[in-house]
Amino acid sequence: MITPITPRAGRLRKRYMDTVPEIDAERALLVTASYQETAGEPFVIRRAKMLKKLVSEMTLRIEEDEIIVGNMAKNYRGCALFPETDLTFFFNELRDGSFDKRDTASEKFLISEETKQQALSVENYWKGRRLNDAVKGAMPDEVKDIMAGGVLTFFYPDMVYGTVGHHCGNFAKVINQGFKAIRADAQARMDAIAGNIEGEYATKYLFWKAVTIICDAAKIYANRYAALAREKAEMEKNPKQRELFLQIAAVCEWVPENPARTFREAVQATWFYQLLIQLDVNGPGVSMGRFDQYTYPLYAKQAKEGTITWDEALEIVEAMWIKISEVCKLKNIGYSRNAGGYSMGMHMVAGGQTKDGRDATNEVTYMMLRATRDLSVHEPPMDVRIWNGTPDKLWREAIETTKKVGGIPTFQNDNVIIPQMLARGFSIEEARDYLIIGCVEPGGSGNDFSCSGGTGTGSFINLPQCLVLAMNNGVNPKTGVQAGPPTGYFKDFETFAALQAAYEKQVKYFVDWYVTICNLWEVAARTILPLPVLSATIDGCVESGADVMFGGARHNGIGLAGVGIANIADGFAAVKKLVYDEKVYTREEFLAGMLANWENNEPMRQNIINNAPKYGNDDDYVDELARWCLSVYTNYTNSKKGVRCNFLAGLFPVSAHIGMGANTYATPDGRKKGLPLSDGISPSQGLDKNGPASILKSTSRIDQMSALNGTLLNMKFHPSSLQGENGIQKLKQLVQTYFDMGGMHIQYNVVTSDTLRAAQKNPEEYKDLVIRIAGFSAYFVQLYKELQDDLIRRTDLEA
Repeated sequence: MITPITPRAGRLRKRYMDTVPEIDAERALLVTASYQETAGEPFVIRRAKMLKKLVSEMTLRIEEDEIIVGNMAKNYRGCALFPETDLTFFFNELRDGSFDKRDTASEKFLISEETKQQALSVENYWKGRRLNDAVKGAMPDEVKDIMAGGVLTFFYPDMVYGTVGHHCGNFAKVINQGFKAIRADAQARMDAIAGNIEGEYATKYLFWKAVTIICDAAKIYANRYAALAREKAEMEKNPKQRELFLQIAAVCEWVPENPARTFREAVQATWFYQLLIQLDVNGPGVSMGRFDQYTYPLYAKQAKEGTITWDEALEIVEAMWIKISEVCKLKNIGYSRNAGGYSMGMHMVAGGQTKDGRDATNEVTYMMLRATRDLSVHEPPMDVRIWNGTPDKLWREAIETTKKVGGIPTFQNDNVIIPQMLARGFSIEEARDYLIIGCVEPGGSGNDFSCSGGTGTGSFINLPQCLVLAMNNGVNPKTGVQAGPPTGYFKDFETFAALQAAYEKQVKYFVDWYVTICNLWEVAARTILPLPVLSATIDGCVESGADVMFGGARHNGIGLAGVGIANIADGFAAVKKLVYDEKVYTREEFLAGMLANWENNEPMRQNIINNAPKYGNDDDYVDELARWCLSVYTNYTNSKKGVRCNFLAGLFPVSAHIGMGANTYATPDGRKKGLPLSDGISPSQGLDKNGPASILKSTSRIDQMSALNGTLLNMKFHPSSLQGENGIQKLKQLVQTYFDMGGMHIQYNVVTSDTLRAAQKNPEEYKDLVIRIAGFSAYFVQLYKELQDDLIRRTDLEA
């Protein structure tokens, strides 16, 4: 039963749930027109002018009952188009009719015939001008064979479906200073060098000029909403709705140009700023940071004055949650399935510590959890930061919320992440103020261009495939392509150490190529698609006169995520035990069985599955192998140099373990070709036999401190074992124990496989069922079947 705090919030939710997203070509038309008008100008100026034209001319909406306003497109739940990156897949789907055949699991969109023609009308202009064209031109010829190895993704040959994403804006600056002050700062720097621009100051001047244009755009955007609200108020006959329109107008006339004065203004400024970032670029995982920290001071001020109540503030938060849920962007079918349910990854963080080391929990923290629980929406994804001072009330509220709304919030360990941030060069105050980006990736608040998803198109490395290549002389058995270095055949490895050495060479070879591709990708992208909206606010950019893409932020990162941890651990353990230690099989027999996809070798396969040690069962034999395998990947990745900074190794799949598994041949753990890989740092689906404590012991043995880009541990509990007060205490103790052992992150679903099967059969009866997939949550019935099946295969644990 969904029980929003107010009838208004209930109506907002119903409209959202009842509306199928719709494609809108207006942004594509306006962006194309802007580029034609600014041809030949510096790209940083063109991008700023593009946004200004867009917010000056795009259709605005204010829906009935809305408290927080702002839309991405002219339709309700409208999906804007970004032709400057690449829409080839979309144009092809329009022409062959497959776009109209998309189902919910592939993120279905409505589209009118007029919109189709409008979208197709800009296609020719963008040929040769797209980010995808620039990236393709930057890639070495060898990339084709590298992609054929099945280790890296990148959606080759079209390696662009958006811009660089996985970052978070500086919301505190927008709320506390406003765009007027940001503009004045940039203008003052321009005035100081007017008529005497030397050396690098020519580039700085153009950047500062772009910042002033962005600030003007922010004012225009908000003031247009104010004018629309006043227009609606004049026509409105209902006194309550008229007053609401007038309130909206007053708020939008003030923020985000000026510092917010009230909690509502702070939330509205937050949303305007987030929309400006989203309208500018098509990056994934554009996160929203520590919402309870940057909005709370104004709530506290009003609460003390008696000008706002808890319920009034909560209604504002619930209205904001619906606005976040409404946003959607177009992806290709493969991407849509891997990040399903129209998920946007606008991650928020609650709790944790203040910059001076006190507990950061406040009333807005609880509003965030309550809003998610009341509305049962999967956006925004959310983490609760845990430390020694986390109050029992926050534990209780977080656990009750995640039990009801699958995997929201998840839990992050301050005792691991703060030292990681210090190791990256953050001050102790900055480290305590960390946030989470996209899925599980730590970043700095308002001072960090993290790019934790790499290019945003394919930030994953298939570690089990590295083991397969190590056993097959670098040849992908699925394609027959010599994709990795020739490290020999398993049948010739007389020692287990020889196999380990071959694996290490394969991992390092593909990490090197990942770094190569990302660095060339970023150089191509920053040249034609700088990020002036984000750069206007991130600490360090205006001061240095440099866009975030050019290293202007105070701190920088770029990430990579390893996939299939349990598969490599179990594969190494099977080989070591059954071939080298016990000599049950010869090397020739084992390799032949794997290369035959285990066909006609079912007894061998069952022996591997049932008798070789399995990661996730508190077995030192396999857990130490997992630790070694991952240290090879994390330590090497963390040593590699990016364009702006070092790379950061992570251990999470989003849901890429499904798609990567579909393209991965049989692996030495007994897995057959095409089946999903294991997710996150979790055990392989269904092979954890000794309960949750054993899973936590196994996963805590890997060096999570070296995973500077985050880890992800998924668990699924049977609801019967977590009922009542005793259930809350069980979950709290499990998380606390795991974090005390060095665990970094944990998330869980409290649902049975039987319930998920019933939802597959009768989706209309389970349309509100939210499930944690990997780095995001979604409505279960909106996921494609292979992903649903993968969730069902996870073990139903008894706490």
